[in-house]
Amino acid sequence: MRHRVRTASAFLFSISLGLTVVWAIGTAASGQPTIVIPYGATDYKYQVVPVGAGPGFEQPGFDDSDFALGDAAFGTPGGWCALNNDVKTPWASGTDILVRQELGLPKGATNVVVNVAIDNDVSVFVNGYDISSGLQMHESCPSRDSFTFAVPDGILQVGPNLLAVRGRDRGVLAYLDLQVTADIPTSTRLGR
Repeated sequence: MRHRVRTASAFLFSISLGLTVVWAIGTAASGQPTIVIPYGATDYKYQVVPVGAGPGFEQPGFDDSDFALGDAAFGTPGGWCALNNDVKTPWASGTDILVRQELGLPKGATNVVVNVAIDNDVSVFVNGYDISSGLQMHESCPSRDSFTFAVPDGILQVGPNLLAVRGRDRGVLAYLDLQVTADIPTSTRLGR
């Protein structure tokens, strides 16, 4: 009888330990947000326009067939700001740049955040909604995560979503780059 009790206790302990390890691994894996669009991403649709031009570009139904394809970062190459040495697509100072990128999200994605490096100002839209509360001003050299905008879960959908950004430069050097992160369920990341 004692043997059965010890065996049952050992069995229950091993199950308990196994579940604790599985829980810890799942928690650790889901503790860090997943980068959905990295800084330096490729294949943005973009257009450089005069300041204030291009109303409606942030709407999902907008015809962007005249937009070019470009890779981030956008801006003035070179200069005294460190990030400007990473510019892949030229953007003239004293203008606006309109960028659009599809943002694919799996079921269960939450806590979507758009991080911005900008010189000078930026407005960020997801599915046509202004998540930045208007044009946000920035001075001096750009740095990653100068702005961080949380996307309300209620405006997101499973599958494609539209990220649209207006960058505005007020002279000298221009710069824009973006990163999007989200909490993605572990089973989705593992392809289950």
